[in-house]
Amino acid sequence: MQEKQDSPKLSCLSPTKITVLTLCILVFIGGIGAAAWAIVTYLFKAEDPGLYDVQINSADLRLSVFDRSEGKWRFVCSSSSNELVAKISCEEMGFVRSLSYSERPSSMVVANGSAGFFCVDEKQLQYGRKIQEVLSACACESGRVLSVNCQDCGRRRLPVDRIVGGQDASLGKWPWQASLRYDGSHLCGGSVISDRWIITAAHCFPERNRVTSRWQVFIGSISQASSGVSMPVQTVVYHSGYQPFKDPNIDDNSNDIAVIYLATPLNFSDYIQPICLPAHRQPLVDGKVCTVTGWGNTKYYGQPSVILQEASVPVISNSVCNGDEYYGNQISNSMFCAGFADGGIDACQGDSGGPFVCEDSISKTSRWRLCGVVSWGTGCALPRKPGVYTQVNQFHQWLSNAMRTYSQSSGVFSMG
Repeated sequence: MQEKQDSPKLSCLSPTKITVLTLCILVFIGGIGAAAWAIVTYLFKAEDPGLYDVQINSADLRLSVFDRSEGKWRFVCSSSSNELVAKISCEEMGFVRSLSYSERPSSMVVANGSAGFFCVDEKQLQYGRKIQEVLSACACESGRVLSVNCQDCGRRRLPVDRIVGGQDASLGKWPWQASLRYDGSHLCGGSVISDRWIITAAHCFPERNRVTSRWQVFIGSISQASSGVSMPVQTVVYHSGYQPFKDPNIDDNSNDIAVIYLATPLNFSDYIQPICLPAHRQPLVDGKVCTVTGWGNTKYYGQPSVILQEASVPVISNSVCNGDEYYGNQISNSMFCAGFADGGIDACQGDSGGPFVCEDSISKTSRWRLCGVVSWGTGCALPRKPGVYTQVNQFHQWLSNAMRTYSQSSGVFSMG
């Protein structure tokens, strides 16, 4: 009789029902796990919305750095190395230079919703290292955090309503564009990156063009017939690794980059503004459509343009551009190509040294960055022979060293 009374209980735990119950429990646990993963993923995405890992707060200029291990932003605790931290941080973000720095009470930051603090390992702090590499999470015992004011760049002051296949540019649209003239004649383009420094191409300075007093930089105009602002040149520094200066028969055009130091500082205006550099290790995106500008020839055997020309062209991957139909392995890691497979739009003679600029929002505000310097190419606007550019993000440290080393010098120098 006892067995008959217990039998209904045993029937509730039949093998089939046990299997079903187990599956239900597993599905329930799996659902909780999936929900938890979704929440974690959302939170991390919310904290890292495609911004560069170093930022300046627009309201009070607090310096913040993204902690990738924790998925959150931290403010940088003040230290005796504030000046150097400010300089390195501004350079790393592509802003070229720090204008000033200050301290703020960390208690004020905490009240505004701080996610924590980073402290600087001052012994490891040096130019060329990412600021993240010398920071560690801390309690900020100094009670003060660092605020930094970097040079603004890459933004126009005016609203925006012959490169081959290009169109006339409007005044103020590309306020960093410079015309480099030797004995009064336009030879190359250039890009304003600060009130004293211009970036251009090394090949603009062969031995016959190395008397600085014969160079002038014209800025603030879109017309070659109008001088805009004329600035004398104090110093030229070109990359010593540019091989054609050593042997004209060498085909390698790597390291085609140079900087010019103006004898007097520029006054920025609606028509004269600096361009940002790429952030440290910021990759160049294949297929991204960017803009090249210049006064070069509007066709291969044509005449230079009187009015500044602009053209939008996509970046071509190096794997494609090194193909047999393109440049057959002539494109090194310090170069890139941009243009269309069918040609028609391209940089040409006279555009050399000029800017190839791309727009992004990695510093919250939309800014233009100097991603390329017009370097070389076969013909102009030919099919599968796009323009070749110096890849600026490969020369971050070289540019920093050149500007720090030669700002007090006069003449023409080469530096590796």
